Amino acid sequence: MVKQFASENLPPHVQDIADTMNVEMEKIPPFKVPSLPFDNTLSPALFLNKKRQELRKGFEEKIFGYIPPRCDELIFKVTSEEAAFENLAIRREIDIICRHNGMERILHLLLYIPANAKGRVPVFFGLNFKGNHACTKDPGVTFHPFDRYPTLIPGSLRLADGRASEEERGLVEDRWNFEKALKAGFATATMCYFDIYPDHPHGFEKSIMKFFYTKEEWESPDRDTGAICAWAWGLMRGIDCLETQKELNMDLLTVHGHSRLGKTALLTGSYDPRIALTVSNGSGACGIKMMHHHFGENFGWVQYWNPHWFRGNFAEMVNKEQEMDFDFHFLAASIAPRLLYVSDGDIDTYADPEGSFLTCKEASKAWQLFGATGLGEEEYPPCGKLCGQEIGYYLRKGDHAFTGENWDMLIQFAKKHFC
Repeated sequence: MVKQFASENLPPHVQDIADTMNVEMEKIPPFKVPSLPFDNTLSPALFLNKKRQELRKGFEEKIFGYIPPRCDELIFKVTSEEAAFENLAIRREIDIICRHNGMERILHLLLYIPANAKGRVPVFFGLNFKGNHACTKDPGVTFHPFDRYPTLIPGSLRLADGRASEEERGLVEDRWNFEKALKAGFATATMCYFDIYPDHPHGFEKSIMKFFYTKEEWESPDRDTGAICAWAWGLMRGIDCLETQKELNMDLLTVHGHSRLGKTALLTGSYDPRIALTVSNGSGACGIKMMHHHFGENFGWVQYWNPHWFRGNFAEMVNKEQEMDFDFHFLAASIAPRLLYVSDGDIDTYADPEGSFLTCKEASKAWQLFGATGLGEEEYPPCGKLCGQEIGYYLRKGDHAFTGENWDMLIQFAKKHFC
């Protein structure tokens, strides 16, 4: 059962876009899933050395664009370190100082390490929406002051700056569950995505993209990147930093993300081989969902609200989902043979859980080149069943969120493969 999309008081031109989204299962038109560009005779070496890049081509040229190169200089500066959560963990805050072409941006990384771990530990790492201090009630986490970006559309919260004030410490504590991860033996780390690129159409001036583009280039319809590529860049710099932390087992690195940051995690997992497990939750259109499965969020909807996420010519893809000669199982397949984990809420209309499951099923052919299984499930699962092998899929009752239940299942999946 998927909750139908409800629109209330939308301006007529926005309602027209909303009306292009199908929310009735029986109205999904017949479609053909684009075939992955290889068969089961392809060698693993050829897949890794050539085919993987071919799988990314459509996303580079038509959707996300290109992730910028590493900056000229990176400095990792520990700004605080002390016990946390009644001595369950060591809290370490690290400034990642990024310098390029005479400019500087600082990314603020928050890291918790199990205090009594024996040997190096696996680590979860993901970007957050509201600020490090909003992810926990831990009073020792630094609040980094910020200027708010205004809402651009009257009466809309969609483009509002959602970061938490200092008084809202722990606002999204339940989304992060740091103590749960620590008790399971995992280190856990985060950074606010606004540090990298403010999630706003006018975010360029305070972003890392100024390192690599002029304002004129960024505003051009020929722009060959977008904010999702910037956030992927930031995740990679965070991984650079985590690699220097002696307590961490970076062979067992999980990168996770929810919603737009689930899209980001998926893209980063494709490009960065240091990631052992990629986690995409509720990522919807331009995430893990199959766009040929005409249900829920579509290109027109995400382009209208968030054109800064994508390369300049992405608008040309609007209403052409059925004409694509590729789909997001190509991007998922490019992660093989490393681990992939996908989760959704059963009434999360935008995310189209059945379309996400279909992506996982179709992408499995890449894992099979390596003698693995991939998903290994044919039937869409009921809520509460963790299914899959090297690709995991979990459907939770509820809407668009990442909850304690999600953390329980993710930890279970990670332990199965890491322990």
